[in-house]
Amino acid sequence: MVVSISRTDLARNTRQIVDQVRHGQTVIVQSYGEDQIVLLDALDYRMMQIVVAYALKPEVSEAEDDLGAALRLYLDEQISLAKAAERLGLSRFDLMERFERLGIPLRSGPATLEEARSEDSSAQHGKSTAK
Repeated sequence: MVVSISRTDLARNTRQIVDQVRHGQTVIVQSYGEDQIVLLDALDYRMMQIVVAYALKPEVSEAEDDLGAALRLYLDEQISLAKAAERLGLSRFDLMERFERLGIPLRSGPATLEEARSEDSSAQHGKSTAK
């Protein structure tokens, strides 16, 4: 959910607004009816950067961190949402909420035992090549 506020509201309620942003609320700060800035949770921002970079250049980067690797594996359908969340130290529900908020497609995970085994194998391979 996106909320628009004035610069005055931001100045008067900074702590409250920052807390809301850290809990997933996106805030647009306006001045004289025009959008000026967007306040976004730092992890959401990093995830957006990674997804855009992935869309433009889907191969692995030398400088890829754990967040980038987990999102790339998820977007390449090599790991499930639950596995990506585990790799990121988040709950599956927190990652799902972030993905929904950012418009990242959700997948339900492996449909068969063979897919689950393949996913596990891919994740193990990804760990060894990422280091």
